Amino acid sequence: MTILVMGTIKLGEGEGAKAAKMLADHVATVLTEEGCEEYSFAFDAADPDLVRVAERWSSPEALAAHGQADHQKAFGRALRAHAPASMKIDAWDGQHSRNLIGG
Repeated sequence: MTILVMGTIKLGEGEGAKAAKMLADHVATVLTEEGCEEYSFAFDAADPDLVRVAERWSSPEALAAHGQADHQKAFGRALRAHAPASMKIDAWDGQHSRNLIGG
């Protein structure tokens, strides 16, 4: 069962640019995890301190293992240096999907 994760991380004012390399490095690491099908961060076009989160995992077990990985825990600690004001991350089981645009 595919698990979809989407959310936002609102960093402190001016922290988006400072966090960019850390975010990119974390993505590169997570993409090597077993069961990780998609993992990305994107800065919002209207707010350079708002990070959009998009993930796809092959199973609930893969997502759970990601949450327990040492590099994920270290990422959470490192993120604190960028003064996150809020964070909202949600997961859905991907029971149904259909292509909306492109192939």
